[in-house]
Amino acid sequence: MTRFDNKVVLITGGGRGMGRAIAKRFAGAGGRVVVSARTASRGQETVDEICAAGGEAVLVVGDISDRQAVKSMVGAAAHHYGQLDIVVHCAADNAHGRVTDMDEDAFDTLIRSNVHSLFWLARDAHALLSKAPDLGRLILISSGSANRNYIPGLIPYMATKAYMNAFARGLAMEMGRDRILVNVIEPGMVASDRMREHLNEDMAMKIAAPFPVPRPGQPDEIADAVIFMASAQAKYITGASLLVDGGASMAPLGSLEQVLS
Repeated sequence: MTRFDNKVVLITGGGRGMGRAIAKRFAGAGGRVVVSARTASRGQETVDEICAAGGEAVLVVGDISDRQAVKSMVGAAAHHYGQLDIVVHCAADNAHGRVTDMDEDAFDTLIRSNVHSLFWLARDAHALLSKAPDLGRLILISSGSANRNYIPGLIPYMATKAYMNAFARGLAMEMGRDRILVNVIEPGMVASDRMREHLNEDMAMKIAAPFPVPRPGQPDEIADAVIFMASAQAKYITGASLLVDGGASMAPLGSLEQVLS
């Protein structure tokens, strides 16, 4: 098993779903985890589960759309552990609906959460990540819908994730000289808490039926990909996007709209 003993890992969006699965996986492998969550109760649940299993974690409550909150997330790692080796940026906002019908405030919030947060995290974490003894790692959780397919009602979200992919490629070049690797994980449809807020299990299975792997993914399967990107086995990988979608991007383009109609 890949180990992260003596490594400090900041996970944004660690209160549920993929973020929680990623946080628990790092803690189970010996990492000291800073769990960032917008909702205190959810974040505390993640910390409690980690500690109950014998791991080590602390909670910092904050919204990634808030500049000072992002500073506090990085600051928590420095305060509690004096170092930061790995950042996994899993938190994101979404806005559903047609662009022509969308509220401008909702769109602005989406941009602050999904775009501005990249800039803030990169700036704030750089100094600590550059001091990581075994290469600093910045891993961004994007989406398979960023550049590869179209999902009705998610155009602004898809666009922010495409921005994330481009940002990561440029940042990998810029930060490489400082011994920081920057990579992206692109999940497909994952059976997370957020997905269940919009799709029941039957509908999710209908959507996934044309996929080469005909089911939604699981949060633990995204955590597997993140662990690989953070491991010594990936020390020669940077500026890359790893698609983890069960082949969803190869499914017939009209299948999703047919199911949803």
